[in-house]
Amino acid sequence: MEPIRVAGVVGANLALDPELLPPNVGVSAVNLKPGDGTMRPWKAPLDVSTTSTAGRKTIYRFNADVSSDTNYWFQWSTIVHVVRAFIADDTTERTYYTGSGTPKVTNNIIGISGAPYPTAARELGVPAPLTAPILTETVAGTGTDENRYYLYTYLTDFNEESAPSPVSAVLTCKPGANFNITALASPPVGNYGINRIRIYRSIVGTSGQSEFFLIAEISVATSSTDNALDAQAYALETNGPSGLLGRVYLMPPADLKSLTGLWNGMMAGITGKSVRFCEPNKPYAWPAAYEVLCDDTPVALAKFKKNLVILTTGQPRVAYGSAPEAMDDEGGGINAACVSVQGVVSFDDGACWPTNRGLAYIGSGAPASVVTERLIDEKQWKALNPSTMVAAPYLGRYMAFYDSGGGVWKGLMLDPLDPSWIIFFDTGFSAVYYDKLQEALYGVTGTTIQKWDAGASLMTMSFKSKKFRLPLPENPGAAEVVATAYPVTFKLYADDALVHTRSVPSREPFTLPSGFEPNLLQIEVSAAGPVTAVAVAGDIDALKQV
Repeated sequence: MEPIRVAGVVGANLALDPELLPPNVGVSAVNLKPGDGTMRPWKAPLDVSTTSTAGRKTIYRFNADVSSDTNYWFQWSTIVHVVRAFIADDTTERTYYTGSGTPKVTNNIIGISGAPYPTAARELGVPAPLTAPILTETVAGTGTDENRYYLYTYLTDFNEESAPSPVSAVLTCKPGANFNITALASPPVGNYGINRIRIYRSIVGTSGQSEFFLIAEISVATSSTDNALDAQAYALETNGPSGLLGRVYLMPPADLKSLTGLWNGMMAGITGKSVRFCEPNKPYAWPAAYEVLCDDTPVALAKFKKNLVILTTGQPRVAYGSAPEAMDDEGGGINAACVSVQGVVSFDDGACWPTNRGLAYIGSGAPASVVTERLIDEKQWKALNPSTMVAAPYLGRYMAFYDSGGGVWKGLMLDPLDPSWIIFFDTGFSAVYYDKLQEALYGVTGTTIQKWDAGASLMTMSFKSKKFRLPLPENPGAAEVVATAYPVTFKLYADDALVHTRSVPSREPFTLPSGFEPNLLQIEVSAAGPVTAVAVAGDIDALKQV
């Protein structure tokens, strides 16, 4: 018989006929690390930290500019999306998140003072005053009568400003008149960090349009003030640039979820059946006019380049634009409902998400499609329980973990740009986090946070080859296994039946038993070390050819 050699292995393919696979693709690949063509195992996960309780669904490593396996692990029992602030001179690592009640913001002052983390957080946004100011004239002016209006805003110690209060009643007075301003409502109860009030008055500009200009900034403890200042150059912005209707700096919707950082200082999130955008570089301001409405209910968001992928209960959509008021969107061209929010992964050139049919992908120049259709069939994919998948990008590939039943987590890895192979893992995580600084993957097992591929020991790798059809039925007589370390478990299958198992102690060729003349042969190896190649031939001399 012609010698059979298995080397340069990449992974498995479950959808194609096992006889039609290339020699370096098998029917099973477990704990196999891709990259150099050898059948090498991953290192075992390394215990690095713990969670405060079991059942944590989200972890995030704060202190992101410093390499560490331990400081500081934010953790939640819900699905939370975290975005770091786009602030050039920020020294507090201001961090925003949704999914833990109402939208929140924290930093290294309030967020890491004590475990579990985050220790504390504020409500995201600044509520607007609900009552109009009252004006009482104290000093009369001179000249021609003019009409004035007043309003006020709240300001936080983050210098975030609320939308304005209702406008005061019109005041007819003469230039130079002063007023006592009262009825300034105290800030609402809640953790907002409001410490100041800004007061504005209307002034007619050279264009003939009336705008509000700042006249005073006072402490929230002050219940009234005297209008004795001239209007400053600072014009009110929080009622919308140029006062455009609908662009008032509202707080984010209370149900905002899937917070996602975009380009040009924008963030996006899901509320109801729409996607809302914040004011650029102002993640506390979410004008109602900045939204994309969806036919199907949005469930998750992903980003690549300057494209926002809106994943729904039906067809995905892609939104794009340079500013929130100028966002366009179009359909993704396929019905591919996202079945797991935590299974969504963004890459530089595209995005992946699990559907009930397989893994979907959309990218630069690539319409949405289910890329795993020729890799794993729909029945096999559904057996992986895709609605439970939690995923992250790792080594440029899609890495996901799933509940295989009874809380036993397993995993898989594939390349969405080259979906010709898949690798499975016999261990997994219930929550994952990819650390960009360290290019490291972390996951949760029970109450333990582990670092992937970082332990001292190696996993046990196994690979089962394609089916090799012999020209004529023939009894193979010898085999060899080339490995870095031994022993290696070798198995030989003839016409789908296991006919031989051996613990191989070295590279020395070995003979195979007689008594079978198959049409089809398959080879399986498993080891806790790299295996370079395995070969089967008619006799030991024939092995020299490979």
